[in-house]
Amino acid sequence: MFKSYIIYYSFILLTFFVGCSSYNDETHEATFTGEIKDTNSWYADTDENVNVLEMRVTIPRPNEYECTPHNNHNLSKRPCTIADIDGDDDAGDDYRPVLHVQMETDDFISSNEIMNADFKQKGKSTRHAKLKSYRIKLNSKDPKDLYLHERSFQLNKHPNDYSRVRNKLSFDIFKQIPNFISLKTQFMNLKITTTDDNGTTKEHDYGLFTHIESVGEEFLRNRGWNMDDHIYKTQNFDFRMQDALKLDSSGKPLDSEAFDAVIEPKNGKDYSKLIEMLKAINATDKYTIEGGEFDKVFNKYFNRENYITWMAINIVVANKDTVSQNFYLYNPVDSDTFYFIPWDYDGTARDTKYYAKWELSIGTWWGIPLHQRFLNIKKNRDDLDKMVDKLREQYITPKIIQEKLDVYEPLIISHLSQSPDVDVLPLKEWREEFNSLIPRLDENIKNYKDEIEKGVPMPFWQSYKYKDGILSLNWEEAIDFEGDEIVYDIYCADNVDFNNSLVYETNLSVKDSKLTKTSWGEIEFITQAKVNVGDRLFMKVVAKEKNNPNNFQLSFDKEVKIGRVDYFGVLEFVVEN
Repeated sequence: MFKSYIIYYSFILLTFFVGCSSYNDETHEATFTGEIKDTNSWYADTDENVNVLEMRVTIPRPNEYECTPHNNHNLSKRPCTIADIDGDDDAGDDYRPVLHVQMETDDFISSNEIMNADFKQKGKSTRHAKLKSYRIKLNSKDPKDLYLHERSFQLNKHPNDYSRVRNKLSFDIFKQIPNFISLKTQFMNLKITTTDDNGTTKEHDYGLFTHIESVGEEFLRNRGWNMDDHIYKTQNFDFRMQDALKLDSSGKPLDSEAFDAVIEPKNGKDYSKLIEMLKAINATDKYTIEGGEFDKVFNKYFNRENYITWMAINIVVANKDTVSQNFYLYNPVDSDTFYFIPWDYDGTARDTKYYAKWELSIGTWWGIPLHQRFLNIKKNRDDLDKMVDKLREQYITPKIIQEKLDVYEPLIISHLSQSPDVDVLPLKEWREEFNSLIPRLDENIKNYKDEIEKGVPMPFWQSYKYKDGILSLNWEEAIDFEGDEIVYDIYCADNVDFNNSLVYETNLSVKDSKLTKTSWGEIEFITQAKVNVGDRLFMKVVAKEKNNPNNFQLSFDKEVKIGRVDYFGVLEFVVEN
């Protein structure tokens, strides 16, 4: 029933060395020390037969797995229900209901008496959407019991992606890009059979989903890679050392839960290499120069082509949510090198009205030590720009995108035209978003090029201090790659529109006596404002080139949202001693 897929994984110092293995070749383990390479073999079935796979789940009643009711955790446990799964709206709490179910497809039939999989909700913020996403995991680890060589099926509804194709489109394109690893994706139609109180069974159509390959044991096995290799899923990871990442003498986390909340290990046992890499990166000069210590550290722990490709892809497809999450780090067990593997691209080609100014270019990653040190070097920025051009001209072209959209459209429109999908996304809105993908990418490339050519300053963080009745406004110095003199406009008020400002200063330079600059690059402005503890205030600093004020930048702060309006570059705070 199954084909045996072979994926070649090659590493090289001077020439390519290719190691290969079928899925069931459990004896193969190789030592690699160079660049990763994906091939089409693993994706052959989904490439040759792009379709919507019907996956059926039967939930027995009563279920053998127990949990408290989703709407009252104070009650005693009883058999879990689908309502408990859908009611699990907080991925971070201890309530984790699971159902034991029977999963099957037309070519994967399970005995009616055997429950072969666990079924639960997946996602974080999307748990509050009307239509949920789910994870189905086969109980057996035995390769012969898996479906299409996969154990976990991650069915994403993508409620924030009105086109419903962004994730599949992205990963289908990634498969052809050198120095990069993609993941297998599949459109799926989920149908769930339940039994009511009267014993009557009914099949419910849950509509269209997109499955994406899980990155873990099967990911390694299906590519013939070493099963001891390390894989980490970033959760809130900024390439800085922190207490949550402390390890014991064996390389295991002192606090596994805290560690996982930052970066979650998906495979591997000893995490010492990760910590070694972080310490080495942060020990280098923040504003390094060409050929400095950072180059040596970077070349030891990262593959340059893979890193630049990952960042350039995110620029071209305009996926901005890749700062501290939505990527994996892959570290072969016998190598110092960490490789970026993509994850979650349903944010591709969004409307630029949702972006802060610094998200239009490389400022997106400026707040992360690794990326900041890399981007501070002109050759790296030039090479990144060349990669952006190469990807847009060869791999992520309007023609390639349109060809894939033309294949997807007739497959998914029948599902999107009926309940439950059409109930939350009218077909007209879907069509508008679906047709906007290519123009949005064109617009994004133009924005990136404009910002690069202007040479706008990099973004920065803002903060405040209040002591002995004196309020001071603080921010990091804005870096300008061309060395142009930067001046600052400073605003502070009790309203987000800065009417009747407590502070309004323009064109202040670090040379100005009103500003103080610390040795670590923080700028302070001591205000004369009369404020009290408990006052709710807003501040905004604009950095601009003195001789070309149209080249300006805002701060990283973008958390202020009033109604449906985002106020970028504004810090909201309540005065505290």
